[in-house]
Amino acid sequence: MARYLKNRLDPSTLDALADFICGDEAGKYPEYRSSGYLTRFFQNINISATHDGSTRKWWVLELLKQLTFDDLEKVILRLVDIREYKADRTKLVIAVKAMNDILFMENMSVIFQGRDPIIVSLKESLNPIVDIKNAPTDSEEEFLKKDFEENDISKLGLDGVIESILKDRILESRQCLQHNAPLSSVIMAGSILEGILFGIAVKHPQEFQSAAASPKDKLEKVLPLPDWKLAGLIDVAYELGVIGLDVKKFGHTLRDFRNYIHPYEQSVSKFSPDKHTAKICLQVLNASIAGSIKWISSK
Repeated sequence: MARYLKNRLDPSTLDALADFICGDEAGKYPEYRSSGYLTRFFQNINISATHDGSTRKWWVLELLKQLTFDDLEKVILRLVDIREYKADRTKLVIAVKAMNDILFMENMSVIFQGRDPIIVSLKESLNPIVDIKNAPTDSEEEFLKKDFEENDISKLGLDGVIESILKDRILESRQCLQHNAPLSSVIMAGSILEGILFGIAVKHPQEFQSAAASPKDKLEKVLPLPDWKLAGLIDVAYELGVIGLDVKKFGHTLRDFRNYIHPYEQSVSKFSPDKHTAKICLQVLNASIAGSIKWISSK
């Protein structure tokens, strides 16, 4: 019976885990796993799976979608187990940082009891093994205290009609918060963030579509920009330096909350955004605008 995982993982989390397992991005992940290595990885943790020669990333992703909570736990914990890296502590540090970046989307983290990794909620995470220079970023309260003065989206050079719509939505999102309508504020903030990042991507298509994190189809071909979702825009914007790590992390949280526009999605999560949640989401928006202006001005 699963000890740590009690809820299904978000599709973006599974996608990121598949990237981690394949290890194609050197430096971000500790090991590259070829076809035979993928088979050994799963069989070493008693998951009966043999790579069939198809595209590695999509084969792994489909397998992860079919696993039980118990088997998903085994996958996560093995990826941050020192034995997987033959006692190579450098690789372990890379593995833990990568895993905690992924688990942040689920409000979880990996810490250690002696040699053994365990999964805990972020509130319980006191001593993850990561290089302090690459440690997870600010807490919610520290993030909220930051002052992002540069928020004039006209400096982004977006299409005039889109710019006008986004300005109206920014004002409306703030008014929703002032009038105690946090869910409306969150949903509006999510739409604004997507509009801004997509607008920047359209103006700089070559850079966005050439990024390692660019969303791809099952044949590993980069998707056309109109088919990108907010998750992909956030990941690529972070890779290119448009937004910082704080904004990436909290941005994915905003993306999750934005999905509450679908009542059944909110019903499954059993969570209702409050004013504190809305403030974080608006701060993500402020930080994204400031970072985007700085990135555009450097061009």
